[in-house]
Amino acid sequence: MLQTSAMKQLGIKNMGCVVEQMEWSNKMDLIAFSTDKGEVIIQRLNWQKIVTFPSPGENIFVRSLGWQLDETIVAVGYSNGRVSLLDAEREDVISNLDYEEDIKTVFFSKAINATNYKNSYRNQSELSYDFFLPTLPSLSAIGAPAKTIEYHKSFAKGSPCFLVIIMTSGKVHFLLLGALKAGTIDLKEHVAQPDEFEVYDVRMSGDFNTVYALVRDGGYLKVLQFHNEILEQYISPMLHLSEHCANILETKNYINNTIQCILESWETVLIEMDNKLTKYANQQPEGSLSADFLELLVFGYATHEIEEFLMEEITEKGLKKLANSVDLSYSTIQNLVTKPMQSAAINMFYFLNTIKGLGRIAYFFEPLITTEVAEEALRLCGAFLIKVLEMQQVIDQSVNDMKLFFCWLCVVIVRLHQQDVTEDMSQISPEDTIYLAEYLNSFEDCVIKNYDGTVTKRKFNLEKVGQYLENKNLQQMAKADVHHLWNKLVEENECLGNCTLLYPHEKELSLIQQRDKMFNAIDQVLKKTDDSISASFELNNSVVCSSLPSNGSDFVCSSYNVNTTTNCDVIVTTINWNELLVLEFNRIFTTMRCTRLDLRPGPFTSNLNISLENLRFVDLQFYNENILSILLQNEQEIPQSFFLQLTLDVLNGKATEHALPHNLIMSEIAIGHSLHDSIETTNFKNMDGICTHLAVSGSRKVATLLSDLQRKMTIFEMEVEEDDEDTEMSQNSLLDMSKESAISSNE
Repeated sequence: MLQTSAMKQLGIKNMGCVVEQMEWSNKMDLIAFSTDKGEVIIQRLNWQKIVTFPSPGENIFVRSLGWQLDETIVAVGYSNGRVSLLDAEREDVISNLDYEEDIKTVFFSKAINATNYKNSYRNQSELSYDFFLPTLPSLSAIGAPAKTIEYHKSFAKGSPCFLVIIMTSGKVHFLLLGALKAGTIDLKEHVAQPDEFEVYDVRMSGDFNTVYALVRDGGYLKVLQFHNEILEQYISPMLHLSEHCANILETKNYINNTIQCILESWETVLIEMDNKLTKYANQQPEGSLSADFLELLVFGYATHEIEEFLMEEITEKGLKKLANSVDLSYSTIQNLVTKPMQSAAINMFYFLNTIKGLGRIAYFFEPLITTEVAEEALRLCGAFLIKVLEMQQVIDQSVNDMKLFFCWLCVVIVRLHQQDVTEDMSQISPEDTIYLAEYLNSFEDCVIKNYDGTVTKRKFNLEKVGQYLENKNLQQMAKADVHHLWNKLVEENECLGNCTLLYPHEKELSLIQQRDKMFNAIDQVLKKTDDSISASFELNNSVVCSSLPSNGSDFVCSSYNVNTTTNCDVIVTTINWNELLVLEFNRIFTTMRCTRLDLRPGPFTSNLNISLENLRFVDLQFYNENILSILLQNEQEIPQSFFLQLTLDVLNGKATEHALPHNLIMSEIAIGHSLHDSIETTNFKNMDGICTHLAVSGSRKVATLLSDLQRKMTIFEMEVEEDDEDTEMSQNSLLDMSKESAISSNE
């Protein structure tokens, strides 16, 4: 017979560091745990390490871990207010969310069954972007193929769910698909004594329209129940909007990655120019640089400084090498702008245009989208696309300028060496000579204002692409085609320049400025959803679980589960070191069932093993819908730890039922029952060492316990048949574990 309490030890490992958080994946045999160094390590059941994510900074620690249901994505909350979504399969960081406060807990809600919410809202074009938009090309930085960045679907992976972020200050943020901001609650605004406040846990109901918050309000432990009308009525349109929001955030990340690759390629150009040409230019008197080169072009006369520079420092071989390097860098930049950047801008335009269209369906999207704000974001996206095309033209012009300039210098160097110009060297036409003279005349000092107010002079300003990659106005604007009919039409008709149907061409802005302006407008589009949901949270009920001591010696540990069998939400919380409450809320929030359990012997307890006296709670977590895993410890001179699998069915008949909504005080009306009267003493499994934390997974049928000052992890297989349970381990198993422990200790 299968026993839920039967467990078999699978392995034990002494860690080389302190383990602070543990969480099992629901999909795979993966456990994520954090260390006292701020690292997040993901490994398999057999101790095989999959990936290690380092701490985002010095003295930054992990506060919480949470796996997405049935996916390889884990959310990590850090002490500096950062929440990172990590993909164990790709071994990559999907997204970073930065807040100004310390993180308490992060977790993913249970999966949303989208088919249950599409009776009132259907849209046949929900996935049309997969048909219309091609996959964005991969990115690669010049000379660094190892930095190749592939385009992946990340936010919209797996079943839709909420990412819940709980701050220590009491603010709670909800994000649908981890992308769309779907409301914020400030719990301090809903308690009587905000100066004596602490949040322990916050959970979403099984229908996603209600939020439970377990908090300290002065000297009381309370469960606050909030209802949200928008989450109840607009969950289906929100799912549609969140998918587009996820696509927008992915495209934003792609644009940022593309710009980073362009920057790396541009820095290669800049380094080559600085090493060769700018160094020479800085040694010359002001105003003489253009005059000397123009004199060389027109009269064929080279000053002593230019002749020495070209023949000894540059040389023909060095000039060709410099020309090839600059040409390669510009080719890379050109490819990045022409394909990835332009494609990403078009994709962004498509998604924003779709959101603008959704905003016109007021019946479903009125509280979620403002059409005018979406229209402005679309206009700025069009301006960004125009800026990308402008930069593309500037790159083409710079490539031609550089080729012409280096070709002319190569011919000059050959002639200075009094050698014949070979036929393979390109001859400069009269038209090229005129163009080159204008180009050389632009070798004037370029004055650049820095962020700190200082001024920098950049001499030998051959390069005009880099100014598009700086967060400041352009120093040299692109030349407009005076013969272009559209430009003439806009200049002659002021009404066209002010028309909202035409996308603006902001000539003075750089690509970075145009990108930031577009991103800010996109944030405003998605802000209304967050504001509307935040304003719709209403406190419906408050349940006082117990009073808490003022000296801070309380122990509050909770776990939450959505029971699909009984169609209710179950909250289990300790109210002190020896008692816990099991609260069951029905989905229509009319009644609540409460069971109060005590670890102390009851009036009907007999033949109690002496080692089970003076027990106290250490940790607890739902194993599955019907089983609660509990870690206990006795208060003897030599403490012992016990592991208990409590089946909630044994509590039937011990619960009291209460009507909602009422302000209930459970410590006064709930009837206490001794835990020893409900289960056998054989259900208490004695553990080796003093255990402090547990992590369980009913889907994987495993449990992990931390002991020896959080430096030893022990993994157990659960639900084994009693006849097959190993009471003694073989000598080979002990030898293997000893070797494992020795190796890990040496590490």
